[in-house]
Amino acid sequence: MFRWETRPDAISGLFESFLDLMLYSSAYLALAAVAMVFIAARLQGIVCTLPMMLVLFLSTYAVYNMNRKTDEVEDAINHADRYAFTKRYEKFFARSSPFAYILALGIAAIYGPFAIAVAALPLVSGILYSSPILPARCGYRRLKEIPFVKNGVIAIAWSITPGVIPPLFAGVSVQPSTWIACGLFCVLAFINSVLFDMRDIAGDREANVRTIPVCLGAVQTRCLLTMVNIVFGAALLLAGFVFLSFWRVWILAAGSIYAQSYIQAFDPDGPANALCDLVADGQFIALGLLLNVGGILGLR
Repeated sequence: MFRWETRPDAISGLFESFLDLMLYSSAYLALAAVAMVFIAARLQGIVCTLPMMLVLFLSTYAVYNMNRKTDEVEDAINHADRYAFTKRYEKFFARSSPFAYILALGIAAIYGPFAIAVAALPLVSGILYSSPILPARCGYRRLKEIPFVKNGVIAIAWSITPGVIPPLFAGVSVQPSTWIACGLFCVLAFINSVLFDMRDIAGDREANVRTIPVCLGAVQTRCLLTMVNIVFGAALLLAGFVFLSFWRVWILAAGSIYAQSYIQAFDPDGPANALCDLVADGQFIALGLLLNVGGILGLR
């Protein structure tokens, strides 16, 4: 009797531990990056291969764990649980992250120097994003401290790499569908990065990081994200009708609808961390699964 009464709590504890591991180790983000390269490959009519997925998984895992080391001041305020987790396993992340990126670049090297450059883009962007490389007279030391610039850097870095890797690894030319995939990732990555800044207002203010939500406030930021989603989502749909099949166009529409749903649902005073980490970061996993179901059903 005792075992049956405690079993649900034990299962719940194991699930929570697994969830913490996936979220705080960046494994969930890395899986989302794998979904991105899968989506990009399918939009371009390219078979997604294991090397493509490995490069995105390893590079994402490495960059985000290295970035969290540089953002400890903000994380200690905004993400106390994640900060405690990463500090607890600090040595493991410090050793595994560089190794993971070296392995990612080694895989990319098989496909040529341009593939290495594209695979290295998230790392270079991460260094520029988080390191105090700007001269003091600029008023800012890191790119992440400059409103709009930090979100643009994130959006560009995490759109080009998964969008361009498939044709590079497949040995085919870049097509308009490549840039449509990059555009989809760019819009959604921009929306996500600003949404995360809405969640992190308190820590960013204390660390003197002037993000878009810090400058505009939550209400105006939500309006800005809605406008970006509608305007650029419509542009992507128009391009999709010209260059993609009907089924793939609806994937673009699904991305915009999904993004708008969590823009509207976001509540800074609610379970914001869960919403951002699971729902927003999981959008590419959801879209990838939808594309895969369409492929099984023979929709091209």
